[in-house]
Amino acid sequence: MKFALVNNQRQEATPKTKGICPVCNTTVISKCGSKKAHHWAHETKQDCKNDRWETEGPWHRKWKNKFPIEWQEQITIVNNEKNVADIKTPQNLVIEFQHSSIAPDEQKSREKAYDNMIWVVDGTRLKYDFPRFRKKIIENSHLYFKLNKQNWKLFSIEFYDEVFPKSWITCSVPVIFDFLGEVEEKGADVFQKFLYCLLPTTKIRKNEWNNAFLFYMPRKDFLPFILNNEWENFYSNLLSNIEKKNIEEKEEWDRYYREEIEKFKRDCVEINNKIFVDKYGFKRKL
Repeated sequence: MKFALVNNQRQEATPKTKGICPVCNTTVISKCGSKKAHHWAHETKQDCKNDRWETEGPWHRKWKNKFPIEWQEQITIVNNEKNVADIKTPQNLVIEFQHSSIAPDEQKSREKAYDNMIWVVDGTRLKYDFPRFRKKIIENSHLYFKLNKQNWKLFSIEFYDEVFPKSWITCSVPVIFDFLGEVEEKGADVFQKFLYCLLPTTKIRKNEWNNAFLFYMPRKDFLPFILNNEWENFYSNLLSNIEKKNIEEKEEWDRYYREEIEKFKRDCVEINNKIFVDKYGFKRKL
């Protein structure tokens, strides 16, 4: 964890200091070595939800540090239980950063606790996730429509279980994949210069092909987008526009099927009414 209570004030870890865990109210000690980011750890082993921050890596800490300190490690009480959000905005949007693997039950628990949240996932944790994404996103996607921001586009993804890690495709909240990891953006692959947001399939009416939807944005746009409180309206309008387009496409396909069926029926009637003369000179219907 980055913050503990020292004299009832939130404080970052400094050498040889003790504090109080804001979740379980037990003693924590500062860890200020040269290999890991400075952090707090429980003095004795505790069953505490803040434990998961004790091994917070550089990717996680780098993302967290992009946001105002007062937004970081905010406590939310749900069903009389304390939960600690990586980032919680004044508008109650929660952002959780996830580098390591996470148990499905814990994943669902956090989504249920916060609801209005976004996952930001390190897409470079497993060796083949990014190469698979780069290959399959070209093969399995098509542009659905452009968004009202420069270089933001929405794609419809076929066979999305081939594109994304299976542990993230059933989420009930948006999942943003960061395929840059700890690489410097200057030397990055062109695909790594964007963030890719997989929209929750549970929130979108299934279209004719049961596709998933993804939008991408330049990396530099994400932070000001959140800081300026643009997410909620954008997300709500995006889901509405997808729903509208899905309905329009369904109506278009239904109309096409009806026309084809009517055409087939007319052709059948026309064939049935055709008369021909057989080799014996008798008139017969075709």
